Amino acid sequence: MLKFVVGLFESRGIAEDACSRLKYEGVPPADISLLLMHETAPVPAAVSAELEGLSVDPLVVGNVRETYAQFISNGETAVFVRAHSEDEVDLAVATIRQYAPIKIKVAASGEGAPLAHDIL
Repeated sequence: MLKFVVGLFESRGIAEDACSRLKYEGVPPADISLLLMHETAPVPAAVSAELEGLSVDPLVVGNVRETYAQFISNGETAVFVRAHSEDEVDLAVATIRQYAPIKIKVAASGEGAPLAHDIL
């Protein structure tokens, strides 16, 4: 079953460091997405397509912007990692934890799967 690990960071720089580490640990770049989000600012045109793509991605449950809006106020950045096994979920969570995220959430896809659960 596919799962999605989401880490929310205080800044884009920290999130980029976490992405680099995930790649170093062997996570394919195609399974990692980084999204800079602002609660008060409008969504930049360059990010609109990516946000729209995440809204129809079967691995992302709910509205990304609304789900994480309560944590987003000043340039926080979300890192999304697609995991194909429990070992990959564990690797993503352990790697993201090294960078002091604000929040970590794991969401599962598939019928009958729990929608999501908080790790941090």
